[in-house]
Amino acid sequence: MQIIKTVAALEAVSDPTLRPHLERYADLMELAEIFIVEPGDTLATVEHARGWPFEDFEFIHHHETSWFEAVFVLGQDGSGHVVFVPDRPDTDPTLLQLCRANSEPAPFPYAP
Repeated sequence: MQIIKTVAALEAVSDPTLRPHLERYADLMELAEIFIVEPGDTLATVEHARGWPFEDFEFIHHHETSWFEAVFVLGQDGSGHVVFVPDRPDTDPTLLQLCRANSEPAPFPYAP
């Protein structure tokens, strides 16, 4: 799992299908911590890394680029976590099922 806490770490992500979604957070890094799920990560891994249950999300968007974006607001100042989950066969099936059952289409289009 990649954990992104700085703009420099955010800019270092090279996946072209994920970059447009990450760029939206460049001005919010003082409020957001971003987690990118990788093969081998499980629901338990994500919950342990975040220190919070995954089920406490505000919303989950499904992007046409095959990514789920789960947003968790943790503080009254709007601070929180964003978890990007790839919609791929090598992703933990329990995590995928949770995302698929609770997601809605992203309200903004993919911009390469």
